[in-house]
Amino acid sequence: MTGLHPTDERAVTILRLLRHPSISASEQLDSLLPLVQLPGIQKVLRSNLKTTFEDARSDNIDLSRPPADFHDWLVKPLGRIGDEQGAAKPNTYNARATSLSRLYERFRELGVVPVNPLDGLPRHARESATDPLPSRAELQLVHAQTADAHARAALLLIDDLAFTMTDLLTLQWQHVNLSRETLLRRTECRIPSRSLDALHELARLDAAPLNPDAQSQRVLPFDERTLRARLWTAFQNAGVRWSTPSQLRMAALRDHGMSIAATPYQAASQFGFTSPRAYQQAMELARSLSVRDPESGT
Repeated sequence: MTGLHPTDERAVTILRLLRHPSISASEQLDSLLPLVQLPGIQKVLRSNLKTTFEDARSDNIDLSRPPADFHDWLVKPLGRIGDEQGAAKPNTYNARATSLSRLYERFRELGVVPVNPLDGLPRHARESATDPLPSRAELQLVHAQTADAHARAALLLIDDLAFTMTDLLTLQWQHVNLSRETLLRRTECRIPSRSLDALHELARLDAAPLNPDAQSQRVLPFDERTLRARLWTAFQNAGVRWSTPSQLRMAALRDHGMSIAATPYQAASQFGFTSPRAYQQAMELARSLSVRDPESGT
């Protein structure tokens, strides 16, 4: 139990679950996810982790003590669909690897493992989006014509800080400090002026920031379907062709880049990345994608 805090009952429970000789992968995940409290949509996390836990069970791999060839072994569970090997698309493979890395990082924080064994795990080249990204002119039009305060805040958080849908759905008022103009996601971010104004508007509509008992209330109190519908409506009202939240995020990385910070590390932190290298790769990908012609809509 190297790195384990003996007084941490949660860490002890996690170890017991990982080393239990007979419970299924599904039972392990059903018990582990509430314990570790990873941010994000739980059913997505569970789906991303399931193949690794299933194969660890069938191959007698102790996930609390990964073997020396763990990276080689992971190729199978990260890449399979059903009973097929190497069938998962690159983005699916990468999403599974990211979820597993986040789980191990949480294990490390709790003292369950001494290091994150996924550090340095190679990722596949991402699949490029087939649809062109929205132009900056289109985005400015949508922002200017969005009257829905919640939709406007969501659009600006994506554009200013490259928020993901998970970031939007999990942001709570306790994570926002309007007076200091900062918010907390994986790292602390400075809130740009447009997003700050939008959050102040939501604060005026919602008393949660002033109520200590409501600090865990979400800034955007919707499920994914409702929030996506509000964003879609904003595009319809502006007469602009719909762009998905992931496309909006790529457009933000394409357009803002290094202009928002002095160093690569500051830029990575501002956009929610834990490393400058990951941020640089995402920015390069975003800048490699085509851009819609706002006149033709293509």
